[in-house]
Amino acid sequence: MRKLSTVAAGILILFFSTGPVKAQDDCCGIGSLFQSMFQSGIFGGYGYQQFSAKGLNGVIRNNPDLEQNFSDFGSAWGWRVGANVFGFRSNDIIMALKLYFQSFIEKQEAAGIYNGADATQELKLKLSNFNLGISMSYFLGPNFDIRIFDALVTWTSADFTNTIRTSSEEIKTEHKSTDTNIGFTANTGLVYYPLPPYIAIELLVGYSYFAVEKVADPNGVNFSSAGDFIDGGGFFGVAVLTVGIPFN
Repeated sequence: MRKLSTVAAGILILFFSTGPVKAQDDCCGIGSLFQSMFQSGIFGGYGYQQFSAKGLNGVIRNNPDLEQNFSDFGSAWGWRVGANVFGFRSNDIIMALKLYFQSFIEKQEAAGIYNGADATQELKLKLSNFNLGISMSYFLGPNFDIRIFDALVTWTSADFTNTIRTSSEEIKTEHKSTDTNIGFTANTGLVYYPLPPYIAIELLVGYSYFAVEKVADPNGVNFSSAGDFIDGGGFFGVAVLTVGIPFN
């Protein structure tokens, strides 16, 4: 991750150090770098993520009791929070180094009988990932940008719980991912500034590539599934509110 951050910062510096500046203001590219520096900021958002879970869904389909009460997993809602570490502007192009953490949850519930007592069963899947990358936008005016792209490397983890509740007890089993799962996400969208440059609202759509090969319980016993537990990502949409911190 440290190497990736260094490379991304180097690309930004090279891109913006080519802009025209006065010789007395520039020393080794530092003057052009700070003249181009635009703003940083923090943001939070909420959205929808599709994914493919053939391993998990295969287990549900092969269990008559589960198949009768639960449908396939494949869509989740959740939040993200992060920061635009720093941004640069050259003419009408804005580039930024950004990072964020996000978490999506899909859960399903069914009522039934457990050991002769009325019970509810809940299956819950939580997908969490850390994202690091760059963005490029085109400046349309004081109130609008077009987000040409966000391109980020992702590190994804999964947490699956099966909980049975009765009036007298709760039985819970949990499986978590055991390995680092690296993927990629890309998106485009529109940015609106109701209070430029301090407040921005982003509407983004894109596609995430990720997988989680296996999950295991606290004793290290793997969840029994044919193929990857989560075998692929999918399309997503998210609305994001950003609070900017201008540098100039």
